[in-house]
Amino acid sequence: MREWGFFLFFTSFFFLYFTGSMYIAWRVNSGLKTPEPYNYFIYAASGLMAVIATLAYIFSKYNVDPFAYYFSPVGGMWMGIVGISVTVLFANDLINFANLIFKIKDFRYWATAVSLALIVLLCVWSLINTAFILKVKEIKIKMPSLNKDRVSITLLADVHIDKHTSPKIIRKIVNIANSFDSDIIVIAGDLVDMDISQTYAEYGLDKLRAKHGIFAVTGNHEYYSGIENYEKLCEKLGIILLRNENFELKYDGKSIITIAGINDKQAAKQSSDKVDVEAAFANADRNLPVLFLSHRPQYFDLVKDKEIPVIQLSGHTHAGQIPPIEILMRIFFKYPWGLYGHKGSHMYVTSGNRWWRVPMRTFNFSEIAVIVLEK
Repeated sequence: MREWGFFLFFTSFFFLYFTGSMYIAWRVNSGLKTPEPYNYFIYAASGLMAVIATLAYIFSKYNVDPFAYYFSPVGGMWMGIVGISVTVLFANDLINFANLIFKIKDFRYWATAVSLALIVLLCVWSLINTAFILKVKEIKIKMPSLNKDRVSITLLADVHIDKHTSPKIIRKIVNIANSFDSDIIVIAGDLVDMDISQTYAEYGLDKLRAKHGIFAVTGNHEYYSGIENYEKLCEKLGIILLRNENFELKYDGKSIITIAGINDKQAAKQSSDKVDVEAAFANADRNLPVLFLSHRPQYFDLVKDKEIPVIQLSGHTHAGQIPPIEILMRIFFKYPWGLYGHKGSHMYVTSGNRWWRVPMRTFNFSEIAVIVLEK
């Protein structure tokens, strides 16, 4: 039964990208009136890339080397190109439809040419964006019940260390995180896409430091890559992994804040773990604010009305990365990215330190967030 599920998933995946690839080829050929046999070359190349993108996903999903290593970057990049191209060309179609009224001569041809130029610019920018831009964002939150004037928290999430990740990039993230000299560092899931429990020093993760500790929760990718491996990694790095539990943080013997964390819901599919929000808050001191770590933002609806003030930190959404996903996410997702508040509780959803599969960001940026709680 499970094999049939995978078959249907990958079939749907291929259908989606093949349809998108063929739509791009059709729009280019029809818009530019590409003559034979060049129009067939464009169709064939687009179809081939759809096959490569699908095979890359399958190979990486099942760790089929060396194919996964070589196909994944190409397949991921094509996924990004398809997303951007379909968005621009669909907008072009709407404009062409409007031209049925104005009937400007050769409008479709020139609109297609401009669209292709725009697609190239957006794709190049998106690649440059992910390769070179890592923003630092400071978010200040007033917390009247805080037993200290100021608590600083560096938020890491969605680092997605895999076989293609440059150790230099991760060391850069570690150095920036350390430069804030924060009270605590929290990792809101998806740190790894593979087992690095033996090679973590190569990425400089053993150099990660905070005054009062590093805390983490699982993301869905920790379960994909093996939760046992992630447990070993956290243990070696001295990271406190919160799995439906909480930890009372003290300064000089004085309780300051409760840090609670839950498992990612992928746990129920790949292990005997589950998500238990109530267990994470069990016996929490009601006189202290709760810093709640959840990889996915959706659990804010379960904690925002608690009697104690909650500060939830999450990731997972990547702010959509590329269109049309980032556009649809802003329209249909309740918590796509950014700061949200409800009564005395708050949530910040980070866009993530890096990216997943598609090495592109168009209208958003990778970031490291520093959350400052002020009395």
